Amino acid sequence: MKRIYLVAGIILIFSATYAIEYYANSQFSTQELVVSGISGYERGVVQTFNYLKEDEPVGTYSYTVDESGDSFIMTSETIVTSGGRDLALETVYTFDNSYSPEYYALTVTGNGEVTEMVTMVSNGNITTSVTFEGVTVNFTDEYVDGMFLIEINMPGFWEVLFNSFELERGVKYTASIYIPQAAMVFDVDLVVSKQDQLIWVGDERLECTVIGEADLGLSFYMYEGELVEMRSENQGTALQKVLN
Repeated sequence: MKRIYLVAGIILIFSATYAIEYYANSQFSTQELVVSGISGYERGVVQTFNYLKEDEPVGTYSYTVDESGDSFIMTSETIVTSGGRDLALETVYTFDNSYSPEYYALTVTGNGEVTEMVTMVSNGNITTSVTFEGVTVNFTDEYVDGMFLIEINMPGFWEVLFNSFELERGVKYTASIYIPQAAMVFDVDLVVSKQDQLIWVGDERLECTVIGEADLGLSFYMYEGELVEMRSENQGTALQKVLN
């Protein structure tokens, strides 16, 4: 049973809060994050990111979003090699036009071992089932309308979210997110910096809107509606979009 949590721990590591000054600036106005609709990108187009650990390439992440009736389907793949360990993650996520979760599945393969996760919403609850070596464990929490399902280390989940409402500089957006690999609900503060920041993405220098979440140690860099880089201070990782 412990090995289930060890696998999840490889993917998702929480540590101390990073106190970055502009995140906590009292001059930021606060708004509840309300989705206006899923938009801002081409359906069926593969978005690819290079996965960096301590500035060294260790793998890739890619995702696509397609429509199916009134729902959207996001599929993604993460391939990482680090510390002599190969790890592959494949996800399928179905959601509606308000970015509310309908179904989520994750398959993790590492050194011949397979862990499967399934998350579903039913009767006011959100439940994640984790299966490893034929043993399944269920984790159930209350589901509240307006809650988002986010795999915090996968930029596709964030890019869709950031394109579902209008970002305003100098605003702190509050939201509740459900993180399947932690099987827990977190309240997040997404702070949009008042000033843009120049960063290098590949061989291009881009002036980006910066969004930070201090408790999770995450920073996001948006350029013309695209999430071009995502950094995790806690894990020392970055995902940079491969620009066309």
